[in-house]
Amino acid sequence: MHIVHVTHRAWPLVGGSERYIHEIARRQVLDGHQVTVVASTADDLSALWEQRGRQVGAEAPVELDGVRLRRLPLRHLPFGRMAFPLLRRLTWAASRVSPAAALTLSRFSPWMPDLADVLAQEPADLYFAWNITLEGLTAAVARTAQQRGVPWIAVPVLHLARPQFYVMPHQMALLRQASAVLVQTPSERDFMLGCGFAAGRVHIVSPGIDPAEGQEADGRRFCLRYGVEGPLVVALGRLCRDKGTLHLLAAARRLWAQGRPLTLALLGPQEADVRRALAALPQRFRPFCVAPGLVSEADKWDALDAAQIVALPSRTESFGIVFLEGWLKGKPVVGARAGAVSDVVEDGVDGLLVPFGDAPALAGALAALLDDPQRAAHLGRRGQQKTLQRYTWDLQYARLRQVVEAVCAARHGFLE
Repeated sequence: MHIVHVTHRAWPLVGGSERYIHEIARRQVLDGHQVTVVASTADDLSALWEQRGRQVGAEAPVELDGVRLRRLPLRHLPFGRMAFPLLRRLTWAASRVSPAAALTLSRFSPWMPDLADVLAQEPADLYFAWNITLEGLTAAVARTAQQRGVPWIAVPVLHLARPQFYVMPHQMALLRQASAVLVQTPSERDFMLGCGFAAGRVHIVSPGIDPAEGQEADGRRFCLRYGVEGPLVVALGRLCRDKGTLHLLAAARRLWAQGRPLTLALLGPQEADVRRALAALPQRFRPFCVAPGLVSEADKWDALDAAQIVALPSRTESFGIVFLEGWLKGKPVVGARAGAVSDVVEDGVDGLLVPFGDAPALAGALAALLDDPQRAAHLGRRGQQKTLQRYTWDLQYARLRQVVEAVCAARHGFLE
């Protein structure tokens, strides 16, 4: 059958949901399905709402691992950097009074004028709609699926630590139209059930990892390339305040001020707040901070191989694939006690959790692991065991396949 995924950004652009979608899509291709991913041209997230954001070309459809990718151009409201936050607040207010009015406003979140026409050109047997905070995409999928009389699956990717723009009444009404809702953690499932969703329509399918990844990694190569000496703490992914990057940098500064020979590696695209913080870093601390921006997959795995600790003290995680990547290399992880992270990282068992934004507590957690290598190694081994037992892509995709088969069987039974 033909399966269409609709999302805001697509692999090979780096990101957790981008990777998640691609891993599912390529396995669906291996199962014999035709698979299309429809995404915007946004490179960084700011491109979703302002003209100055980085974009990739809206070229003709391309294929990657057998998955057909279509990128559609974005349009932007005038003064989008100011207008978009205002639009979201207006949508939030409208949703409480008139979900229909909120849905009308949502067509600008994001504004992809060609999406409806492209979906009409992609006669699918099953749709996936990703990321309910950008509900304009989900609304387009819901309309198209209803018009065609085919099922669709919602993957809302809720950030439960900051849920206000994920659970607006019109967004929840959209999700109730889906044939099934995929969530990533037990907390997310409990939240959906608490909102009145039937248990049989909400399914946990977490992200995963390929156990063969990173087998060629060489930590010494990373250290030589970037001049790293002494203990290494690695942070991966989008670097910004909500991901805890500023607090991690503040924690490292505390440890540097104490004379600890710690190197902090910040690997990923930097948002403006992080660029400012790095520019303001005192000269005496700069040799201990490696911030090359986005790196290759080989460099990423070399860094993880070299690390003593992998840190992701974020409040905007619906899961956190970075934890799995660290664990696969047997490393202890440090995260924030926020949202779904507590479902993934068990505090004191396979990692440490601290309150989001608490730089002193974060510095304490890093110091505790650096001062007790035996405990750190034990936490890393426990995380590695959990990853291989629960969170491989093959295990998680088998769960998803069951959901897809049940949804399609129910639709066929209804049509008969």
